[in-house]
Amino acid sequence: MFRSIATALLCVPAFFFIPAAAQDAPKEADLTVDQIVEKHTQALGGIDKLKAITSVTVTGKAVLMGGQIEAPIVMKIKRPSSMRMEMSVQGKSFIQAFDGTTAWMVNPFMGSPDPQKSNDEDTQQAKDDSDFIDGSLVDYKTKGNTVELMGKEDLEGTAAYKLKITKKSGSIEYEFLDAQTFLQLRSSGKRKQGGQEAEYESTPSNYKPVNGVMMPYSLSQKVNGSPMMDLTIEKFEVNTPIDDAIFQLPEKPKEEKKDAAKQ
Repeated sequence: MFRSIATALLCVPAFFFIPAAAQDAPKEADLTVDQIVEKHTQALGGIDKLKAITSVTVTGKAVLMGGQIEAPIVMKIKRPSSMRMEMSVQGKSFIQAFDGTTAWMVNPFMGSPDPQKSNDEDTQQAKDDSDFIDGSLVDYKTKGNTVELMGKEDLEGTAAYKLKITKKSGSIEYEFLDAQTFLQLRSSGKRKQGGQEAEYESTPSNYKPVNGVMMPYSLSQKVNGSPMMDLTIEKFEVNTPIDDAIFQLPEKPKEEKKDAAKQ
């Protein structure tokens, strides 16, 4: 049932395509995929400044469930593909992490405060999303991604290029770039949650330069069209030392290992 509803929703167009370019349309309408990606890369700050960033620590506040819950959040990101996000909700810590190979989480709201290794599906999703600093478009060919220009759309009054990104694994996401600034306005796609497919939508905004790279200080997320989270960034810290150990799945205490061996 859930899958049928999600598929049906795709039949309802959320945005309207801009009509075919007229003769007096600006030249950017004729840009190729690679030209658009290059302009996007330059808008972010350029490949050199992006690659100069080796780690990012993000501190902010998440508003969940339509404002019912406010939760401090800290995210630590390190090249090449490590990420750890910790959010404090009602006095309990929810953690998601990925060390480039293994994804894991701590979810005390699911009955256990212990770290749990993610399933294969979630691990693959983490690998697909591991372009934490550059994003999927920057240097996309080296990453094994393919990009198609799907046309131009109107996002709430702003003209945007719609790009379809097929990642090396085969997963697909859509990026919408402002046709004037070439910064990301929105990303969307599908992913499975608890074995069910869900449509997600992320909308970054309030871009400001950090070490010469444009970063969004606001982010809103929807799942299946319903607001899920609004994130306000308070601070970006770039190239501060981060211990690799925080990204790795904690080992069980030796006592637990012995008990498990006896069983």
